[in-house]
Amino acid sequence: MGTMLSGVATNRYYLFFLTVVLAILLAGLGSYGLAETSEARYAEISKEMLNSKDYLNPKLLGIFHFHKPPITYYITTVGYRIFGVNEFGARFFLQIAIVLQMALVYGMAQLLYNDRRIAITSGLVYFAMPLVLISSRNLTTDAYLTTFILGALYCWQYYTSKGKIVALYLFYVLVALALLTKGPVALLFILTYIIVYKIIFKRSSKISIHHILGFGLCLLLGSSWYIMVVMNNPGLWHYFVEKQLLSRIASHSFNRSKPFWFYIPLIIGLTLPWWWIIPQNFKRSTNKFLNIGREDRLLLISSVCLFLIFSVFKTKLVLYILPIFWMLAILVAVQLFKVTNATRNILNLAYAFLIGCLFLGILGLWLLKPEFIQISTATLVISIILVIVFVALFLYVDKGIPEKPAILGASFGVALILLSTSIMSHNGSTFNSTKEMIGFINKITPKENKTIVVYDYLLSSIPVYSGDNPITLKLRNNTTNREVQFQKNQEWKDDLWDINDAVMVSRLDSLTRSPNTYLIINKKRGFKDELKYLEPHFKNRQEFVKWLVLYNK
Repeated sequence: MGTMLSGVATNRYYLFFLTVVLAILLAGLGSYGLAETSEARYAEISKEMLNSKDYLNPKLLGIFHFHKPPITYYITTVGYRIFGVNEFGARFFLQIAIVLQMALVYGMAQLLYNDRRIAITSGLVYFAMPLVLISSRNLTTDAYLTTFILGALYCWQYYTSKGKIVALYLFYVLVALALLTKGPVALLFILTYIIVYKIIFKRSSKISIHHILGFGLCLLLGSSWYIMVVMNNPGLWHYFVEKQLLSRIASHSFNRSKPFWFYIPLIIGLTLPWWWIIPQNFKRSTNKFLNIGREDRLLLISSVCLFLIFSVFKTKLVLYILPIFWMLAILVAVQLFKVTNATRNILNLAYAFLIGCLFLGILGLWLLKPEFIQISTATLVISIILVIVFVALFLYVDKGIPEKPAILGASFGVALILLSTSIMSHNGSTFNSTKEMIGFINKITPKENKTIVVYDYLLSSIPVYSGDNPITLKLRNNTTNREVQFQKNQEWKDDLWDINDAVMVSRLDSLTRSPNTYLIINKKRGFKDELKYLEPHFKNRQEFVKWLVLYNK
């Protein structure tokens, strides 16, 4: 088996592995609805961009939405053009991004360590990381940002190692694309790695004409969209700097403020069972920390610095630290070739335990049939097949080879992807999708003859499924606080009603008496006491997992 695995460590076999991964990522990709709020928001903005042909000014439900640069929207519109405006089209290029990341992880490991076995193991470990898999299931900027960051660093590393000028220009182009994906935050990941590399490897910075031209190209491309939208929208530059950059770093903006320690339990949980082998291996090393390999120090120090930087920032979401995980994956892969067989056996057993827990959880839910989630027989059958495959790998792959924990980890990643897709396809409402609810409304009333009203919550996916914008009733929920200062007229008020205003309450009173009107209320938040008198105006009601629909036929 060891001889066979030495043969497996080739570009050809890794390419085959990436092809299988892509097929697994695409399986059932369009079988579950768009999730509120982030995925639905990106999907709807891209749809409106495609329909309006305005690729400069992103809009959400008809209102300018300048929270993010446009690259994610552009990529999604391409998916729509190829596959139609649907879930598969929205998510397709996310899967391409994940596969590209795995190829780049392989390439980075190969450049740093010049060892194909380490490179392939790095890719396997990366695919075993749950956060990577989460990013493939939910349309946001993070998967694309990570791809551009990884691509830029690979080109920079290739230029540093091989001296190819074309790689230097590609580096600057990819940095520009990263800036057009999520703004200046992309530079933190890129510059941190480069600065740590130069310090550890004692490399001086030599500026050539190609650096100057490349930087100019990067500046031109990376700032192009910002310059154009600021020219068309006075005051937008202040909005970018104050609201979208500084407030995310230092203030409690967008209701995403988290404590300093927020990422600590997440890192531990999302890197299980890998995380403990790194400190364990360093501890048992006879050398001091500063005498470990320079490549190991590069990855470890870079990831720790980035972890601390993002811990200091007030605004935190779990996917913000996704661009750190490629470094952790390579670092883990390297340690697998250094630790003892006993340690690797513990990792093997850990994955056996995890796959067993996953199967028992699905079996238990299938038998108990709780109201909050449905486990289909097809999901159970898939889980049984996956357990059989895992057991075969566990028994067949030689326990003495360093790659075995990574192989088992990747198979666990496959199980997470296939099972989560199957579960979400049968539990859309549980996972915050409006597809089932709007499908119910569409069956009662044709798309063109109804009015959908959402109480104190922004449901961005409704137009994707209903064909028209809903009326959003604004009260106090943060999702309904829209940035309307850049609107050219007052048309936005047709779909955004401030019901703190007595005039709007009067309009709502009249609307609730009209036929083919649907009022959607979040069951957890309920309805304002002062407006409860409106409920009897509706003759029918239908409950979903998270929503109550009141309506008149």
